[in-house]
Amino acid sequence: MNLHQRGTELINSLKEHVLEVLREHPDADPGGGGIFQEEVARRAGLHNMGTGELDHTCGEMLRLLHKEGLIELVEGAEEDEKRKRWRLTSR
Repeated sequence: MNLHQRGTELINSLKEHVLEVLREHPDADPGGGGIFQEEVARRAGLHNMGTGELDHTCGEMLRLLHKEGLIELVEGAEEDEKRKRWRLTSR
């Protein structure tokens, strides 16, 4: 496996990990109130530990999942990146 393939595999694993966090939280069900990005990061173990890089990684995974149509941003969510609320589009 080359480095590009390994990188793709890592990203896919992270996306699945974030999806698992959303699937286990009742507020992230389709039509639910959603859960804050910072809560997703904390539950996934990608929370801020003195630096923003891990939070940023979680945010990027959420944006990729959104682009793929697997999750959606809850309407009326705050502008602050960490205060955005996300939910699944389907089970």
